Amino acid sequence: MRSLYLVAAITMAGVSSVFALLAEIHNAYGIAEQNLGWIAGAAFVGALVTQLWLSRYADRGYGGLLMRAGVIASALGLLWFGIADQLWQFILARLILGAGIGVIVPASRRFIIVNAGSDQGRQLGSFYGSYIAGFVFGPPIAGALTVAFNVRTPFLLFGALTIATYLSIYRLEIPATQNSDQTQKRVLRRLVRSRQMVAALLVVISFRYSIGVFEPLWAPHMDNLGASTMIVTLSLTGFALPMLLIARWAGSLSDRFSPRATSLLSALATVPLMASYGWISSVPILFIAAMPHGMMEAVQSPGTQAAVSDAAPLDDAAAAQGLGEAMGSAASMVGALTAAPLYSWLGPGPAFLIGAITMLVLLSSSWLLDPPPLSERNSESKSI
Repeated sequence: MRSLYLVAAITMAGVSSVFALLAEIHNAYGIAEQNLGWIAGAAFVGALVTQLWLSRYADRGYGGLLMRAGVIASALGLLWFGIADQLWQFILARLILGAGIGVIVPASRRFIIVNAGSDQGRQLGSFYGSYIAGFVFGPPIAGALTVAFNVRTPFLLFGALTIATYLSIYRLEIPATQNSDQTQKRVLRRLVRSRQMVAALLVVISFRYSIGVFEPLWAPHMDNLGASTMIVTLSLTGFALPMLLIARWAGSLSDRFSPRATSLLSALATVPLMASYGWISSVPILFIAAMPHGMMEAVQSPGTQAAVSDAAPLDDAAAAQGLGEAMGSAASMVGALTAAPLYSWLGPGPAFLIGAITMLVLLSSSWLLDPPPLSERNSESKSI
């Protein structure tokens, strides 16, 4: 578990540096704001392909190999990001980085799901907390390095650190399902036939779509309001720090209550916050508004993972997580590629508002497909 937590923290620190420094990249290399969405979207394309194509192999006994390949790809993506100076180079580097994350996450979650038992939600919350720890500390470190040296330095540093995490997982093995040959036939088609699975996936899609909207808009929006590079990076820490502080407790809510209820209700709570960002013209108020959003996402993320797990057989654990991540990556890609042009054409208010309306439609559809139980559940009745 500790090895997985270390890999998650370091790789996310690198990913969040890209997120935090998009405005700096725009200023340093003259990349147009409407093209920043291509850099953000490339990560989700890479993740989508690997999640749909490779995640099922973690159920077949190749989870350790996938983890190692993911670490190497993530490191290469970050190092290339550090030496890139043209749009196409940033796009390809981000594509490779996304592909690396796309194989690390489903394999890690399978390891947790098959080993955690009734403690699944809390362990998924801890893994998410490690992931968020990278998000908390990555941006301010990246901002300080950029101010002290240049925008290349953070990516080179985090690329080197990601390579170093290989030593912690080079012997990691993730057990295969007992019936791998039989259960893997048409596994994705079988999973999406379940109404509960589709309902759970719609929450994942809404969550990840909001991230896709957020990534290319936040830093330019703060920059346009007059925030410095350090303020932009610290704003992301302000968003993520509450998530880190409550991640383990937030994950345990899915063990105590239904993952459907915790994920769906927390997701609905983020809709008005998303709608408000574009109309806020004060940097301190944006800081304050982002904090409860981060707390709701701390509940939402392990909740969605556990809800997807509950909707699938244990033998399909990694395939189900990969499917959820793939659908989320596709949604993030759509969010990133549409939000940046909308921001450029219509301004921040309409761009964030359109994102919030889209989230509301997805979450309402999920509720109608599978209304969540709203009462506390007996932990002994939990099934996977």
